[in-house]
Amino acid sequence: MDAHAGILVIGAGAIGSITAAMMSARGIPVTLVCRDAEQAGKIASGGIHLSGHGGDRRVGVRTAAGLDGITSFVDTVFLATKAYQVRGIARQLVPLLKKDSRVVSMQNGIVEEELAGIVGRERTVGCVVRFGATLHEPGVAEMTSRGRILVGYPYRPGDERLDEIARIMENIAPVTVTGRIMSELYSKLIINSCTSTVGAISGLTLGELLKKGRARQIFTAVAREALRVTGAGNLDVAPVVGRLTWAGLLHMHPALRHGLIRLLGMRYGQLRSSSLRAIERGRSTEVDFLNGHIVRKGESLGVDTPVNGRLVEMIHEMEQGKRPVTPLNLEDEQLVRHF
Repeated sequence: MDAHAGILVIGAGAIGSITAAMMSARGIPVTLVCRDAEQAGKIASGGIHLSGHGGDRRVGVRTAAGLDGITSFVDTVFLATKAYQVRGIARQLVPLLKKDSRVVSMQNGIVEEELAGIVGRERTVGCVVRFGATLHEPGVAEMTSRGRILVGYPYRPGDERLDEIARIMENIAPVTVTGRIMSELYSKLIINSCTSTVGAISGLTLGELLKKGRARQIFTAVAREALRVTGAGNLDVAPVVGRLTWAGLLHMHPALRHGLIRLLGMRYGQLRSSSLRAIERGRSTEVDFLNGHIVRKGESLGVDTPVNGRLVEMIHEMEQGKRPVTPLNLEDEQLVRHF
């Protein structure tokens, strides 16, 4: 039987589960597209248990096992898969999209260029998710920290359809519509490249990680390379926080910079890297869409990015079981020689 397909949330991980459950709880007719029949059946029968800042409740959610069972056109797609899954899913989506359909990317890293190349620039909506989320098991999701959602078109001004999407997403968290979504995405890309990737090679929580001077040096080196790339490409980058720009952070006195980075670790002390969790589960990380994106952009613009390049190599070695997760990775000779 064909699932009703007005609104799809694709991906039943932490972000996708929270998105689908909170929309369903408000009476929005949404279908959560799961990876297989087992996952879809479990959520269909037991619902999704939400906890944390999203409240403690169990919400019934309509599900579908993959996109094969959906044959009607869709209006809005919230794409909450891993970044490396976007290409394949986007190709499956194309026959289901109408001219005015919209596909909202909710990934870590930057996938908007690739997504737009498949579903069309006019349909692509960029999104920055700023709340924390953890999936404890299929159908059990926790909103671990409050935060906002930013949405915007990467390639054109906003319109009524974008405002409509923002109203739908207000059921999850406060939403800001922005004309600078790529700027916001690049800022998030840099912070994730500095923290998630370095947290993964070390095995440390963010608080433990940023207590270490060497980790703060790596953080700074990753960000410097990223800023050289964005500068060469005339790419705008939103502030780190408030009015503090990335350039301002990197040009301030080293002692003050180290202190601010350490404060970041204190604020999110217990946060564990999503890339680390992926490695622990024997899965691929999104490093190619974080530090790897910086490396590829650098190559296209003639900017060297050896620190980011080495981090990508180290994460791939860990994915293949060729390198252990240990704080000793922070002293990797091929990494630190580039500071």
